[in-house]
Amino acid sequence: MPEPELSLPDLIGESLVDDALFALAYEASTDNGRALMKTCIARLYDWYGPRKDAAREVATSWRGGFDSIRRTAPVDVALVLFDGAMTSPARLLAGLVPAIACGVRRVLAVRLDERGPWAPGLLTALELAGQELVADLDRAGLAGLFAELAAAGASVAVIDLASDPASCPERAGLAVHRPVFGRGVAVFLEDAETFDLDALVRTHPDTAFTTFGADVPLPDGFTRGGADFPAFLDAVRDVAYAPTARAGETLGRARLVLGPGQEGCWVWPELQPEFFLHHRTAWTIGD
Repeated sequence: MPEPELSLPDLIGESLVDDALFALAYEASTDNGRALMKTCIARLYDWYGPRKDAAREVATSWRGGFDSIRRTAPVDVALVLFDGAMTSPARLLAGLVPAIACGVRRVLAVRLDERGPWAPGLLTALELAGQELVADLDRAGLAGLFAELAAAGASVAVIDLASDPASCPERAGLAVHRPVFGRGVAVFLEDAETFDLDALVRTHPDTAFTTFGADVPLPDGFTRGGADFPAFLDAVRDVAYAPTARAGETLGRARLVLGPGQEGCWVWPELQPEFFLHHRTAWTIGD
């Protein structure tokens, strides 16, 4: 599978984020904050890979009297799109690290239509993940990038964390995954030590947390819900934090359940390794 000749730095030029901003963000970060991000990165690498082969080809003879060849290889480019509303390092890493772990050689993180200051936690997370290509693009710039990639014949996987269908064109060779989760999260506490609530605030500063179970002092950003577990289950929508012993039952209500020790982590459950593969298939009549 020949690779297209393209250079992402050349395509985005002056839109790349200055290295000095990464350095300032890293200096402003704390040891504990970086430890949370590193744990998230390590978990995501374990979950998604790392992929060791560059390509695969499987030839099969079927009982039905035909043969097939299936070729798969990582896509040429992965784009992780987000906007100014994104402030969670963990959620950004959950879109970025899978592309790297699954073997995509060209990965670009794009903040879309936002010229304000960067959230320092995002830049630190990108730095720790080893992500070198980070850009600020407006819609015209993004459209131009997509046009250049199409002209080069590049296969592209887009993780659209901005949840903006209008930002991505519909064309062959371009796949889009757009995870949509509510920002309200239920937390069940057996006692004050069940979860590190301060770590949850640092990891998800834009999330509205509601606690259930033990009545403990709450940081800003938390509200108190009911006292019992059934009330907690009734409040669960997309995401919940639950003790290990209650995780299985909670998973019957939530798309994502995170237990103690996972305060700095995130994963998009529907984002699978196959999303980052370009597929080619041949069917022929067997001999």
